[in-house]
Amino acid sequence: MIDIGLALGGGGAKGLAHICMLEVLDEFGIKPTSIVGTSIGAIVGALYASGMSAETLREEIENVSRAKKGGFTDAVKSIFNWSQFVEVNWKGGSLLKPDAFLDDVMKYVKVKNFEELRIPLKMVAADFWHREEVVLETGDIRTAAHASMAVPGVFEPVVADGRVLVDGGVINPVPYDLVPEDCDLTIAIDVLGSRTESAGLVPSIQESVFNSFQIMQKSILRQKIAAHPPDIYICPEIVDILMLEFYEAEKIFAQAEPAADQLRRELERHLQTVNRGP
Repeated sequence: MIDIGLALGGGGAKGLAHICMLEVLDEFGIKPTSIVGTSIGAIVGALYASGMSAETLREEIENVSRAKKGGFTDAVKSIFNWSQFVEVNWKGGSLLKPDAFLDDVMKYVKVKNFEELRIPLKMVAADFWHREEVVLETGDIRTAAHASMAVPGVFEPVVADGRVLVDGGVINPVPYDLVPEDCDLTIAIDVLGSRTESAGLVPSIQESVFNSFQIMQKSILRQKIAAHPPDIYICPEIVDILMLEFYEAEKIFAQAEPAADQLRRELERHLQTVNRGP
């Protein structure tokens, strides 16, 4: 069996599409030897690296997504207790506090430190003041996950070891370059998706903040791929899903299916090549 390095990118709610790709790996009986993740990719990566199957992840999220649909504050409730997650942070320099969300994530991860995970995992954050990438792979998983998902102005940053850490998407939105060099195959999953033009053309405040952030991420990623592409690059066409619309899980899963089929074909091709040998 070949060693596979898996990179899971950022994209907010669109990151639920990662689960569809993990299902394909499970179908093939493949477990990555290394996972690297940014933001929601770091969260999904932690759950999977801890031993939670893709099937279980999908089932739990679908069950709660069906439970209630409506406006954001009513509908964003899930396995991770989204009603508590949406807590306005009146005193800090950000809109929301992720503490309850992270506490509930860790209930499913079930281990505290990176060293206890079944699959080696790296999470990407950014040092706000020094403007550089920070790779987190030892110590407390919860703190690292918080840092990796701390979208500036939306979620509280993390202060650790004298550094202010924010969302890794500002510097490395799909961190496939951090996959160990001895991996035989690198798979990169880009879940940034796309938006269609609104009728009024001028975006809302929410649209301006979230989409501008993802324009920057896409620009970074294009340059990376042009310079050094991964072995397999999968980009699910997730359309018109905002960063915090986790209650649209069924829609996200449906939109991700063509990309899952692409991953199946790509894996079959690469595995056949390996089996044939030189």
